Amino acid sequence: MEKNIDRIFIAIALAYLVVGMGLGIGMGVAEEFAYAHLHAHINLVGFVAHAVFGFAHKLWPALRESSLAKPQLYVTLVGAPVFLIGLPFAQFHAQPLLAIIGSLMLLAGAVLFFLMFIGKSKQVQSFA
Repeated sequence: MEKNIDRIFIAIALAYLVVGMGLGIGMGVAEEFAYAHLHAHINLVGFVAHAVFGFAHKLWPALRESSLAKPQLYVTLVGAPVFLIGLPFAQFHAQPLLAIIGSLMLLAGAVLFFLMFIGKSKQVQSFA
């Protein structure tokens, strides 16, 4: 599994890109922008964050060898949809619990990534 973490992150990122773009186009065609925050977060949290994690794992294979790699993958993969599903509940129904749980999971994934990067910093070579 560790050797495929980069591909998993990138594949999920591309799925979020399609969903985010589809939502954005749908909003534009309908001229209804109530879900603009969701659209932005799908693109940023879903596409950009997952792509950054995936490309980082691809560029620096030492990250995949970290014992934190799998937990970072799983926490991020679960946290993103929980957060994104929770956003409309928070925005339209004053029920922020899912968004809070998901955002904390995403924060945990980012912290794990930071710890992996720092922990493997001597093995992470510059690509410059």
